[in-house]
Amino acid sequence: MIGKKKQQTQYNAVDDSRSVVNDFILRSTKNGFESYRTVEYRLYHKLQEEEMLPLLDEHLAKLFAGEVDDGNGDMLDSIIFGAAREALPDLGHQHYDHIDMLRRLIIRRTADRDDIRRIRDERQKERDAMQIDYNNICHALAKCEEV
Repeated sequence: MIGKKKQQTQYNAVDDSRSVVNDFILRSTKNGFESYRTVEYRLYHKLQEEEMLPLLDEHLAKLFAGEVDDGNGDMLDSIIFGAAREALPDLGHQHYDHIDMLRRLIIRRTADRDDIRRIRDERQKERDAMQIDYNNICHALAKCEEV
């Protein structure tokens, strides 16, 4: 077993639904309507309070203790804006993932609508043919009763 490659299951080879779960949440109503909605954008890890506050507290402590001169007092801006600059590519990546998924859902919905319309038209033709056959049989039975 050691060193043996795990084979990808057929389900994941066809549709890797984990990407949908990461970017979209299935919502449903009591009436049975289901659709996907986008998940809120994730906050970049360096902008979260758990990571940002210790950096800011440390710098403020140095500034108030006099270890950092007033010329470097604007380093707080640098700490905050630096993390924000790093977050922009991540935010862009999330945006493109959402847009890509929305495009796929739009294409799928359009294709489904066209398929349903095509199937409906085929069933309508079958029903019309069956109605004609039924009318012919009824007409033939009526003639047989007359004779």
